[in-house]
Amino acid sequence: MSHRVRLLGLALLAGTLPASAVADIVVGGYGDGSNPEPLRIFADSANGNVAPLRTLGGGPTSTLHTPVGGYFEPVEGVIYVADFSGQAIRIFAANASGDVAPKRVLDSVYVGQARSVAVDVAHQELLTFSSGCCLAAFDQMASGNVFYKRSVQWGGLTGSVTQLNYPYALVYMPATDEVALIDHDPAAPNAPKLMVFDRTASGNAAPKRVIKGANTGLGDNVFGLAYDAPSRRLFVGAHTRNPDSSRSARVLVFDDTADGDVAPVRSIAGAATGLELSSTAGIGGLSVDPQRQRLIASIDDYSVAANGKLLVFDLAANGNIAPLQVIAGAQTGLGTNLGAPIWVPAERIFGNGFE
Repeated sequence: MSHRVRLLGLALLAGTLPASAVADIVVGGYGDGSNPEPLRIFADSANGNVAPLRTLGGGPTSTLHTPVGGYFEPVEGVIYVADFSGQAIRIFAANASGDVAPKRVLDSVYVGQARSVAVDVAHQELLTFSSGCCLAAFDQMASGNVFYKRSVQWGGLTGSVTQLNYPYALVYMPATDEVALIDHDPAAPNAPKLMVFDRTASGNAAPKRVIKGANTGLGDNVFGLAYDAPSRRLFVGAHTRNPDSSRSARVLVFDDTADGDVAPVRSIAGAATGLELSSTAGIGGLSVDPQRQRLIASIDDYSVAANGKLLVFDLAANGNIAPLQVIAGAQTGLGTNLGAPIWVPAERIFGNGFE
């Protein structure tokens, strides 16, 4: 049986299995810029000032430097980790713990400072950003210093229609075979936007849809993106700077076919949410827990370590509503410059179908 057929068969099997009762929340970050930053793993039911269940990385064997985002792939049973300073995508067993070696490393010169990664199992592709500016696709099993399969070019080139500047996070949407990403215009006022491309887009390809404008609620900045495939909803983390320099953050929810200057279908915002933040804080990233129907938001503060936290909301939350869980405090080990959380179920399907 070919590797491709086996992956597709296991992917179909994964969709039929009963949901696991528990899962893990995995989060890393940019750290202090000099010491390796580990991934910290918490139970998905964790709440309060609790220690992580375990850590991954933090030493020379893992080769992780700054794990700022990632993606759980259930068929192979791994997490793809975007290592910003390490300029690589590192792939670990989903249950890995301690300073262990990755299963493989995509450290292509074309990856650059990795910020986000997604995997399309059906087409065996790894989707990420290339050289900080561009949407790129690699073979899913690619490793080493290899060339990408295709890339959507930077929007600053003469005649370019891509509108790509410095995209921050991306997700793959299987229902439409598209990639959604968040970015900003290069010129003042550097308006934030959410753009959608065909997965197969290449070269000087225009986005199919662009969510941008006053009605969207995207405010001054966008820093988190997640996708819930069953409901076909996109979750976007955004914030607005207040006159006193504090930041009012929010999570905006859009249909995956939304386009233009459109209002979100709902939003999570207000004093009760924990999203009213200091002048140095913002949303580090978002993740969806489809089993418990939860939305996970990391709160990143580049100045005050005690402000780093994880907020967990009901996936259907709307308005000025308190989080169901808040993971924060000295025992958590969460510090400054948190990255995007990664949701990983406790019951996993591995590549050979038997583990």
